[in-house]
Amino acid sequence: MVSKIDHLGILVDDIERNRTLFEQLGLEVGAIERVPSFGVAIAFIRVGESLVELVEPVDPTTALAAALEGADQTAMLHHIAFRVDDIEQRLGELQRAGVALADETPRQGAGDASVAFLERRAANGVRVELVEREGDLTIR
Repeated sequence: MVSKIDHLGILVDDIERNRTLFEQLGLEVGAIERVPSFGVAIAFIRVGESLVELVEPVDPTTALAAALEGADQTAMLHHIAFRVDDIEQRLGELQRAGVALADETPRQGAGDASVAFLERRAANGVRVELVEREGDLTIR
């Protein structure tokens, strides 16, 4: 079951340079965490019960780096992530329903979460991520 929007992912060219606006809005930008399996650095921002995730490609050979470069922007909305109770069960249900999955098994994501992405075509071009984590993330 989907319980809430876990976060919105914003792809940025540089977290430090992009954090200023959020701080001017009175929001706390958390510590930067590297996620080697995705080739990114991430910082979370709590907004109510949901998060904004700043995603900086640190490996220039990744699809994320190419997407940002191809967009000719320094920041862009990248994905919406939904919190699920049992990510493996949800992925199995989606696969049996014929939904196109980018990740058939969960991967380790930021904030000690298990994550999996659907193929863009599954949501008519929108990048959707499923997230399973124990409780709400504490911004540090």
